[in-house]
Amino acid sequence: MSQAASTAYQTQVTADDIRLTPAAASKLAELLADAEKEVDAIRVFVAGGGCGGMNYGMTYAEGTTHYDSMLAGEGYRLVVDAVALNFLRGCEIDFAHENFVFSNVFQVVGGSGACGGCAGGRGF
Repeated sequence: MSQAASTAYQTQVTADDIRLTPAAASKLAELLADAEKEVDAIRVFVAGGGCGGMNYGMTYAEGTTHYDSMLAGEGYRLVVDAVALNFLRGCEIDFAHENFVFSNVFQVVGGSGACGGCAGGRGF
């Protein structure tokens, strides 16, 4: 069996991976309640190009893949793929001043997370 075929991906996001504040969880539930019926979850993504090297954002997801991990709560489902999860471990997602705010997002690469207010590439 090839190494790729035997690789197992984490299926659940834990509180050690990503922590949602009550404000963020509430806003995610509101967004999903108002979304089109095809929307299954909200996807967190990571893209290059921010002031610290990465941008963090969200968009609607119409499905998941076997590379995705999920964080589910009252009224919401948040999905993140395995690569993005590696950059997000230890972060907190808040909702303040009409924006999602990602804090402590650089822990995995040894940074301070001081630029956690960046939320470039938001899908909302």
